[in-house]
Amino acid sequence: MPKVHPPSERDAAIIANAVGFDIALFIGRGKYAHASARTLAEARHVAAPALEAEHPYGRRALIYAVDAEGRSALVTDDIPTESKESSMKTYAKKFNAQRAAKAAGHNLDEIEVVKAKDGFAWRLKKQPNGRSEARDARLVPDPSREPRANGEPHSAAPKRPLGKRAQIEADARAGKLPAPPDFSAETHKRFRNKLASVIELAKAGDLNGLRTFEINPVSSSPKAIKRYRDLCIMALEAQAAR
Repeated sequence: MPKVHPPSERDAAIIANAVGFDIALFIGRGKYAHASARTLAEARHVAAPALEAEHPYGRRALIYAVDAEGRSALVTDDIPTESKESSMKTYAKKFNAQRAAKAAGHNLDEIEVVKAKDGFAWRLKKQPNGRSEARDARLVPDPSREPRANGEPHSAAPKRPLGKRAQIEADARAGKLPAPPDFSAETHKRFRNKLASVIELAKAGDLNGLRTFEINPVSSSPKAIKRYRDLCIMALEAQAAR
């Protein structure tokens, strides 16, 4: 089995501040079944099992956390179910937590820094009733569900599609090899040979070669190669399990 890596800072922030969860299950021929849940516990213990029972193809449903801005992140098995706070990344200083929040795309007036067990963490501000302002905006009634003049309801609004990153990962888990990253920019020049080696291993279906291929993710180029390598491993493992 490939090594499970901790979520990136961006993904950890999305999971920690999730306002809902999307569940996706590959059912074949490029099609997915979808469900949603309000909490991670509901997603893991109710929605995902129900979706898998409805479509018993031996696949596992994937759970994606969705934040108030509609960004999604895959929830891996190592993310605790019980508490969103426990999945927050902590920092030694408040300033570092604020800087991480800005890096995740939030203004300082949108977040609050809280004392955590091992330092400081940030989260989206909440209203006095405990709900985030962004979530309240999502709870405004959907006009498409309001009754028509003849008393018949509108058809349900279509499910929100997965984000690009989430869709690529879902496809890989379904056995589809991902497209290699674009290394045409001059900044990637010295890493092109390494990427080419990974591409050749993936095309050859060499799982052991991919698993043992050493990558030191010290900059954006090797990080992109590493993600591509890990996605190829997922896809090849899914193909082997068929």
